Amino acid sequence: MPEWIPEKIWKNQEAFVIGGGPSLLDFDWSLLRGENTIGCNNAFRLGSDICKICLFVDRNFIFTDRKRKREGYYRELAEFPNWVVTNNRRLQTCKEPWIKWMPRKSKGLHYDALGYNKNCGASAINLALLLGATTIYLLGIDMHLDAKGNPNWHKHVIDKPDSSVYTRMLNSFKYVSDDLPKKFPGCKVFNVNKNSDLNVFPKLDPDIFWKERREYVT
Repeated sequence: MPEWIPEKIWKNQEAFVIGGGPSLLDFDWSLLRGENTIGCNNAFRLGSDICKICLFVDRNFIFTDRKRKREGYYRELAEFPNWVVTNNRRLQTCKEPWIKWMPRKSKGLHYDALGYNKNCGASAINLALLLGATTIYLLGIDMHLDAKGNPNWHKHVIDKPDSSVYTRMLNSFKYVSDDLPKKFPGCKVFNVNKNSDLNVFPKLDPDIFWKERREYVT
C-alpha cells in the first residue's frame, strides 16, 4: 500500500479528537457538526457528518487472529464514506483501497509518521497537527474505566476491559506533550474532561467549554 501523506487541509484551524472514554456516554454529538474531527476506532459509527476522519491503530480492529475479516467491523468501516487512516505496520501490505496508510513511530510526534504512543488518541493528535490544526480539543480521553467497569461510551468492545493498559498509555502521552512545543510550536492541545486521568495537557470543564462555544457561535 502506498504511503499516504496528509495535506494541511485544516491549516490554522481547530480540530477535535473523539476518544472512546465513557465520559461521552451522554454527549450531544450534534455539537460536532461542522467541526474538524478525527474519530478513534468505533467513532466512525457516529456517521460521516460527525466523524470526518476515522483513525485506528490496531490490526485486530478489522481482522481476527486468523486473518479473517472481523464481523461487525470490517464491512461497516469499509462502507464509511470519509477517510479511514491507520499507522499499523502489519497493514502496510494490505490491499484494502479504502485505507490510507501512514508510517508509525513508537514515541512522540513526527512530521513523516504518526507517533503511536500506545494509544489511538495520541496518534490522532499527531494526525491533526499534520493536517494543519493549531488547536486540538480532546474528547473522551478518560484514561480509566467508569464506576461500572466500562471502558467506552459505545458497546463495540473487542478486548476484555483491563485498567492496567491506561498506565502504559499515560506514560507514553508524556512524549507527546514534550514534543508538542518543540516540533509544532504555537500549537495547543486541551483536554475537555475535568475528570480525565490525563494531566499533561490543560483541562477544560466541558459544561463551561460548550456553553461558551455556543454563545460564541451565536
